[in-house]
Amino acid sequence: MAVSRQMIAIMSVMGLSILAMSILNPMMPLYLTSIEVTPEIVGLMLSVAMVGMVVGEGFWGWVADRRGIKLPLKVGTFVTGLAVCCFVLTQNVSLIFTIFFFWGLLQSALFGPCRGYIGANAPVLRKATFMAIITMIMAASRSIGALPSGFLVDNLGFHALFFVSCGISLLAGIVVLAGWRQAQPPQIQIIGDKAPNPSDSVDRVNRSSFAVQCVVTALQSWTRGTMLGFLPLLATQVLGVSATKVGVLFTIYGIAVMSLSIPMGMLADRIGKKTLMTLGLVTSGAAMAGMAFSPSYAWLMACVLGSGMGVAAFSPAALGMISDLVPARRQSTAMGIYGAFGENIGIIAGASVGGFVWIAFGHQYAFLMGTAATALGTIICLALVKDKATAEL
Repeated sequence: MAVSRQMIAIMSVMGLSILAMSILNPMMPLYLTSIEVTPEIVGLMLSVAMVGMVVGEGFWGWVADRRGIKLPLKVGTFVTGLAVCCFVLTQNVSLIFTIFFFWGLLQSALFGPCRGYIGANAPVLRKATFMAIITMIMAASRSIGALPSGFLVDNLGFHALFFVSCGISLLAGIVVLAGWRQAQPPQIQIIGDKAPNPSDSVDRVNRSSFAVQCVVTALQSWTRGTMLGFLPLLATQVLGVSATKVGVLFTIYGIAVMSLSIPMGMLADRIGKKTLMTLGLVTSGAAMAGMAFSPSYAWLMACVLGSGMGVAAFSPAALGMISDLVPARRQSTAMGIYGAFGENIGIIAGASVGGFVWIAFGHQYAFLMGTAATALGTIICLALVKDKATAEL
């Protein structure tokens, strides 16, 4: 019962925390341009937040594996919520860069520990499905957060976003206190299938496969960095739509991920995680190409939907494969390193490089860079990634 209660608490904390971030994310590029920050600096600022996450994810995963997840979760909720309020205190570019870095560093306390806990406690033969559940919850939170974000800006101004985000983060912190009344080291208790082998050690990690997985994920995450940094600018500056419609785009993206994650996770468990990863890469790349040449808002909506479908296919399969590669008692550390050097590095590249490409060559090339990244990721995935069952033959 304790595991069940804490598993529910983990998913609730992740859902609320992603909701707090998603209130801000679609509007952050528009807020920065409203205070006269140029597109290339916008990309760099968003990249600095991801650098903070790269620095923090492996560290917080390590803390969770050795001291329990209560401390990282408290940092990722209470302290992150307070840090968000710092954005309203200054418009100085140097200080905003600093705030972005610490915002990313503090957010990173959530992802590795939460996904590591789920990976360590999920049934061995259903890991992609369990990862799909948390992906679905995160997508639902992104949709719920993105939808009112533009409305809040249009009616109450940007500062309202920061205060609402802070309040949601503090609510997530209360859930942490309720779910973990006492700090304790992580207890590996598997829900079904089989218990972990106590002889498992960090030395049994397949490091080469882990590294390849991180590279493929970084290339897929390039598209997420481009979308996060430049989809709002594409919609408002190129197509001329309102901030509210930008929020609708991110809601569509979230709904696609939310509705398809569990079916795709179940399919990955049945036919192979590599197959679904490849499908996700191809779909994401095609969606980025479509965004590059979007002639209308309706076309852009369809491309955003396709991008969400790509993430739903790729993410649960990739997370399940990472969990398969790592002993149960090192799941949080592994998920933190994967998040840092897989997901976040790709997002940093997409956001930072995209800004300079946008300025130098135009918005189309910024999005086509994402297509090129996923094409390279597809080649590497087909050539080097192996499902666990295949690798053990």
